Amino acid sequence: MKTLIYIIILLFNFSKVNASSTNIIKFECEYDPNLIAKKQKNISQNNNPNLDRTEICKNYNCRDVVEVNVEKRISRDNIKYRLRNSWFNHQGILIDDFVQKKNIIIINTFVSQAYYLESYIINRSTGKTKRTFYKFDYYELLEDINKIEKTTNKKINLYNKNGKISLKTLKLFDLKPQKKIIFEGKCMEGVGV
Repeated sequence: MKTLIYIIILLFNFSKVNASSTNIIKFECEYDPNLIAKKQKNISQNNNPNLDRTEICKNYNCRDVVEVNVEKRISRDNIKYRLRNSWFNHQGILIDDFVQKKNIIIINTFVSQAYYLESYIINRSTGKTKRTFYKFDYYELLEDINKIEKTTNKKINLYNKNGKISLKTLKLFDLKPQKKIIFEGKCMEGVGV
């Protein structure tokens, strides 16, 4: 009788694990180090020959696995997605925009606690990908907001109802990141392709 109960529990757990897969889409990505562009606030380094692309690849990963998962604690009304990659690899980072069409995928994350944000535009047919990594400085951001508030005499609220800052909001107020690194390369659906 005990054996039968253990088998039923194992079958129940096994079927539950298989049924609760949260992975939506997965890509294996490789970015061309020669196409890396770096922009810093008030400094243009796009074509800088002194740009250490090897170090950038080491720090930001020119080869990566990128996946989108459904957040585990979801309600039926409001599905939330998370991006996992080498930077946000534990539980992932909450996604602000996730557009999945036949030929294109667009992913924009919310600004993380450390004021990082990632954006992807992936052509599903060709694999051609543009990944943009943004780094904001909290104090510079506050300074920029104060300047806007003084000139417009309006209070700016960067945060949505969940307390997150989105790329759309930052662009709306023309708030520039401290650093922006643009990668170009290929992301192919699946892993090991």
